Amino acid sequence: MSFHPKPDVPDALERVSRCDILIAPAPGTCGNVGQLACDVLALNLNLSRVGVLDFEHLIPVCGRDALYDDVGDGDVAGALACACEVYVGEVDFAADAKARETRTVVVAQIRSDANIGARRLFCEEYVNFLTTFTHPERVVLLSSLPSTYGASAAQIGGTKWRRFGGDDDFKSMCAANELIELEKNVYPPSEEIAESVDPHWALVDTIGTNTRVGCVVAVCSEGDNSVDGAGMALAAARACGIDVGTEPKAPIPGATYIGPWRVPRSWEGAFGLREVSRDMFS
Repeated sequence: MSFHPKPDVPDALERVSRCDILIAPAPGTCGNVGQLACDVLALNLNLSRVGVLDFEHLIPVCGRDALYDDVGDGDVAGALACACEVYVGEVDFAADAKARETRTVVVAQIRSDANIGARRLFCEEYVNFLTTFTHPERVVLLSSLPSTYGASAAQIGGTKWRRFGGDDDFKSMCAANELIELEKNVYPPSEEIAESVDPHWALVDTIGTNTRVGCVVAVCSEGDNSVDGAGMALAAARACGIDVGTEPKAPIPGATYIGPWRVPRSWEGAFGLREVSRDMFS
């Protein structure tokens, strides 16, 4: 694993390695809700992309900037998206302006999956980044699981939010926001976790008892991933103590919102919020 900072951000390495809170997805699971939530958080917390991560066992990708390609009056601005991007910013953590505390938040976004046959090796690389390369007081992983793992409703809208792992402060923050522990019937047997190539469970096994790392989980049925992604972002923000309210603070005319979140422009494509042109499937 290697970190490549943007040339115009000379302190990128220090800001990433010494952040207060690191939020990252558990990629390659049954859904992409955690990854969607990372985009929402990076955009709405006004984080800046300061570099990219190169993992030996992560498949490289390249595409259009998912967050910042709509800056200005119709002008396209932004860098190309790649397999793993790192966003950093200073975020206010208190609802009371007189007691407001600013802390450094990093969001690592993964837009790819590990090579087939190398998922456990990728998990080892990823855990090294989460717990060794960076030194935050809290790491929050965002993941999703199918409703078949637990007792979720078997219809659209059956998503429920849960947490597992983490230190006492993380557990207390989750409890205060009604994020209860992941039910035991959702966990596969320990021997299955040990042999799993699913990054979600392989990460659980590799991280082990590191209490700095907590996870916010969406147990999902089929439905609109954009709504679940926004819901996951809200659950993660509350678990970290970030006050985002319930409504947009300064709505941008023409932008789309879900709750307090402005959704990335990339969501308005073929499989996002905008109506699909059926000709593309004929």
